[in-house]
Amino acid sequence: MHTIIQGLSSVPGVVGGMLSDEQGNVLANSLPSFFDEKDLKRASSMINDNVLGLHDTTGVVKLFDIRCELGRLIIRPLPHLFVVVLCQPTVNIQLLFISLNVAIKKIQTISVDQPHVVTSVVAPTPMPVSFVPDRYRAVSDGKGVLLTCKIMKNATALFGTDSASVNKNTALEISAFYETGPFKKLTITNPANGISVRVPTSVIQYDRDGANDGKISPSTSLLETLHAKEGDQVRVEIIKGGGIFGWDGI
Repeated sequence: MHTIIQGLSSVPGVVGGMLSDEQGNVLANSLPSFFDEKDLKRASSMINDNVLGLHDTTGVVKLFDIRCELGRLIIRPLPHLFVVVLCQPTVNIQLLFISLNVAIKKIQTISVDQPHVVTSVVAPTPMPVSFVPDRYRAVSDGKGVLLTCKIMKNATALFGTDSASVNKNTALEISAFYETGPFKKLTITNPANGISVRVPTSVIQYDRDGANDGKISPSTSLLETLHAKEGDQVRVEIIKGGGIFGWDGI
């Protein structure tokens, strides 16, 4: 991983690059030594939070090109990963995009089952990291992911409408279970009575203590539709197919 990211620095105007995952882990970086690991991890978490927020609002974003007076930041989201390149304003952007596409193809050839390591220019000693949350794993009944209903104060379920919210760790586990990317809707079923409804679902960005892992915050209207109450367990599913390209609602 480090060799791939280091290769981007050969492009004229590139200061360095970083590869991180959805949990804010820095997997490799070739940035100058004054960017310490703590700062990089904080930046990685901020990038992930904001990218997921934009995905919820606008759909999947394939590239961010952030231009400032003294620099330029290129962010390329990948499934479960982010490639970040810090550049000078005078960077040869065409050459960078060519090199970036080559680097991405190399990264994507590495199996997610292969152990990944955290590496850097100043501290190359490898350290194992995980792509999935440490404290929560999705529970399934064989038909979908089981979540517990909980009314959350920081959820964004709309009053008077059937809608729901989950935190980031739960959203990542749902996506991993169905092997898909960010979603906009979930099909929620009450196993006790078989009532099922497909509703818009938002992701709570700032819930880092994991207190709401494995939980879903339904609107009052949705609870009434499902004939469920707080504390009940429901099944959530991502339904693929229908719509253009067969990805309706994801």
